[in-house]
Amino acid sequence: MHFLRGLISILIILYSFPGISQDAKNVLLLDHWMDTNLTLGVEDARLSDVWGFDQNGGLYCAVGTTEGVSFFQIDQGQLNLVDEMAGAFQGYTVVHRDMKTYRNYLYAVGDEGTATLQIFDLSYLPDSVSKVYDSNALFTVCHNIYIDTLNAKLYACGSNNNGMKVIDISNPENPTLIYNYTQVPYVHDCYVRNDTAFLNCGYDGLKIYDFSGAIPIELGLLDFYADQGYNHSGWMSPNGKLYAFCDETLGAKIKLCQLNEYSMIKVDQTFGTDDYLNYTPHNIYLTNELAFVAYYNEGLRVFDLARSPIKEVGKYDTFHQETEYTLNGAWGIYVFEKEELILVSDRQNGLYLLSFPIALYEASNSQISVYNTPFVDGQSILLPKDLFLEDDLTFTISDIDGKVIYKQASYVNWVNLPQTLSAGSYVYGIYDKDGKLIDSGKFVKAN
Repeated sequence: MHFLRGLISILIILYSFPGISQDAKNVLLLDHWMDTNLTLGVEDARLSDVWGFDQNGGLYCAVGTTEGVSFFQIDQGQLNLVDEMAGAFQGYTVVHRDMKTYRNYLYAVGDEGTATLQIFDLSYLPDSVSKVYDSNALFTVCHNIYIDTLNAKLYACGSNNNGMKVIDISNPENPTLIYNYTQVPYVHDCYVRNDTAFLNCGYDGLKIYDFSGAIPIELGLLDFYADQGYNHSGWMSPNGKLYAFCDETLGAKIKLCQLNEYSMIKVDQTFGTDDYLNYTPHNIYLTNELAFVAYYNEGLRVFDLARSPIKEVGKYDTFHQETEYTLNGAWGIYVFEKEELILVSDRQNGLYLLSFPIALYEASNSQISVYNTPFVDGQSILLPKDLFLEDDLTFTISDIDGKVIYKQASYVNWVNLPQTLSAGSYVYGIYDKDGKLIDSGKFVKAN
């Protein structure tokens, strides 16, 4: 039995959450947004990527649509639409739109038609957003962007369908070209931290470069690896120890690399869903021990990177339609780690705000603050780590006389202690799907 003392920013009382998915595990739906008046695009899609950010003391996000960029404030578990800004190119053929932030600005690009680089001033949120730049002087179409905020550089991948451009945004409203990278014909996406760039170069594999000088220096190369496909996108863990990337190829697993010597980089492990051969991973976001994946038709998937082998520990299927095309569904992913909030943009079904107990789960990995008979407060959570992968668990909390005062049967394998629980001694029980008691213990509730 494991009992974890800790705080969580979201009160998880199961019956308070709307729209529980039939295909979910350990991930909770907080809110969902979709505007069916948006122009319907290819494959009946309306949305593309999503990006989250802090501004003026609040949490926000921006999501790309067939018509432009929609901005939301995230407040008390809800998505509140605050503004919508038109893209330079709109309509049925818009598939890709990507956004990133630097200081109080959001930069947006599109990969179809007569797109431009757009810059939006976020200073006036939550009231409004204003456009301060809209130009094709540096490029028209662009597949993805990433911003190295430490060095005020924007990396424009696949700009004008050729390589990648590195752009100085130290003057945020006046971007200027630094370097035109054409060592490979096309850079699909990238992740950059302090001038070190991980370039996802499609069938040319993964390349690592140092962009601190006038001429970029290659630090590492991974152009031949097991289960290789189209090297699409990747992410580095906050502690810099892990890098994972997705090959956007049917049946390809996700690759995890230990970051020791860049020149010796290799794939250390691969992982995917149980039915990975029939599906395609798209975008990924890492914490130090968890991977959150927008897995197209399979929705959101959460993997424990600290387990060996890596295990799936959470999911929320945003895409319930049945289609032969495997690139529908969950496209973009962003995680507010401290707040334990997850944003997923589903191409057809809208924007989802979800939650997962990140801090508590990772703390239990390292066995911090785990007690057999803990002294707990009113915001503690019962999180039995060794049972986290089980299905259909039932939790009960009883008083010292054996009377059951709380019962939870759900798709989440943890329980918030009810706020109405009085100070005193209690007993918890955990039952499997057949009703057999598999774990129990005592705890003391503080005042």
